Amino acid sequence: MSDMPGKKPRILCLDDQPENLRLRITFLEQFGCEVTMVMDAHACLQAATHESFDLALLDYHLGGGKTGGDVALDLRSRGVGMPLVIWTGDPEVPESAKQSVDAVLSKGNSGPAELLDVIQHLLPGFALMPPRKPIGREASLRTGGTKAGPGAGAA
Repeated sequence: MSDMPGKKPRILCLDDQPENLRLRITFLEQFGCEVTMVMDAHACLQAATHESFDLALLDYHLGGGKTGGDVALDLRSRGVGMPLVIWTGDPEVPESAKQSVDAVLSKGNSGPAELLDVIQHLLPGFALMPPRKPIGREASLRTGGTKAGPGAGAA
C-alpha cells in the first residue's frame, strides 16, 4: 500500500455486472485513481494477493452465490490489509459483512461525492480530485432525469 502525495491510488474494483463496473471505473478515474477491474471473486483474490492496491471497492451481490462480504472475509483471512469498501444496491447487508469491511455505501443513497469522501477518509495521503462534471445519479438529479428500467441501480 502506497501513501505518497501526488501518486494515484490503486483501486481494485470488483463487480460481476459489466455496466456497473464501467460506471465505477468512470467515477474512480475522474477522482484520479488507477483502477484494476475484476468480475468475479476468484479474480479479485488473485489480484489482491499478487499485486499491490491501496483500496478495494466491492459489489455485494456477485454471481455463483458469492457476496462482497465473502470476498472481504477471504481477503482478510489471507492477510490483505488494504481498506475494503462495499458499494451495493442492497439495503440489507448483513452485520457480518459490514464488520469485515471499512465502509458500506448504498447505491440508492450514495453517489460519486459520497464515494469520493469515503476514499479520501480511508486514503488521506492521496490527493484526489472531485469529478469534473456531474456523473451518474448527480447528473440525473441536476437534469431532472430518472433511472431507466425496473431495478435500475440495484446489484
